[in-house]
Amino acid sequence: MTMQAQDGAGTRRGFLRWLAGWAAALAGGRPLWGAARSATAGGGDPPSGAFPAALAAVLGGRDWTESPAVALEVPSLAENGAIVPVTVESRLPDTTRLFIFAENNPGPLLARFDFEHGADGYASLRVKLNASGPVLALVEAGGRFYGASRQVRVMVGGCG
Repeated sequence: MTMQAQDGAGTRRGFLRWLAGWAAALAGGRPLWGAARSATAGGGDPPSGAFPAALAAVLGGRDWTESPAVALEVPSLAENGAIVPVTVESRLPDTTRLFIFAENNPGPLLARFDFEHGADGYASLRVKLNASGPVLALVEAGGRFYGASRQVRVMVGGCG
């Protein structure tokens, strides 16, 4: 006994439609992917206090110290804010975490790296900058925070 395909039933396409219908029903009508967005991802100015709140959450009530042992390389003039190269190197022993912030971004915490004991505290990446402003790299080493900051001027593009 064979089953004949009628209106897509019994075909691969029909099965995929059936599967998508069940997935949507189980998700309660919410999309299963692409649903996570920042509360300010729609553009505009960053919410008031976003950077101080993000910085306070990372520091947990502690202070940080400017240190020449934290090398932050970022261009002073970014031609395209959508792809700004950032390199951070910690020359401090026992570096455990590294954070990169952009003060004028809607989501000011751009990246966080956790390092195993004995690993080099180094990260190189490209980030999006919403507007001109300071970029801050913070490193946690030996239970204390150290950092470096650079001013970046954005010419075109970015998050908004």
